[in-house]
Amino acid sequence: MNTGVPDALRRYSPLLAAWLFAVWLLLWRSVEPLVLVSGVLVTAVVLLLFPFRPVRSPLFVRPHRLLALWAYLGWDLVSSGLRVGWDAARSGPRTKAVIVEVPILVDRDFLVASAANMLSLGPGKFVLHIDRPQRCFYVYVLGPDGAEVETHLRAAMDMQVRVVKAFGTADEIGSALRVRDGVSAGEGRR
Repeated sequence: MNTGVPDALRRYSPLLAAWLFAVWLLLWRSVEPLVLVSGVLVTAVVLLLFPFRPVRSPLFVRPHRLLALWAYLGWDLVSSGLRVGWDAARSGPRTKAVIVEVPILVDRDFLVASAANMLSLGPGKFVLHIDRPQRCFYVYVLGPDGAEVETHLRAAMDMQVRVVKAFGTADEIGSALRVRDGVSAGEGRR
């Protein structure tokens, strides 16, 4: 079917173009004619040089689970901030840090990236590396004692489960829960 639109233009999203243009305006903090024209040109060049494939992945949004995820994220931000502040006040520059290997519970890029980003938002935690072939990511955690490492592993897996419950399919939710429970029971890699 010929719609009159060249195939090369069909793969560009007007929403993405609008978003890139809005970011350009925010970066320049101006709506002068030169900024507007250069924003259109930069947006066009970026979309031509870096075409994005359309995402064909199911995305389910469960509002009550999303609200629970936001509430948990808020709690995590506050409690992590207090913990990091306490560790800094108690130990100062001698505060210890560890890198925790956390298994990836689902195999969809959006869910893995979302969980990794939400983990990294909390003070004192940062996802250093996502290792897709080994199905794990490495989380830098500031201030844990030896006994707290298991707590941070569990918290990272719980964050993944909350993300999957908010955005994943029913099969992905079941799979994430089975993998998390298997790791907690000692069946998985630690």
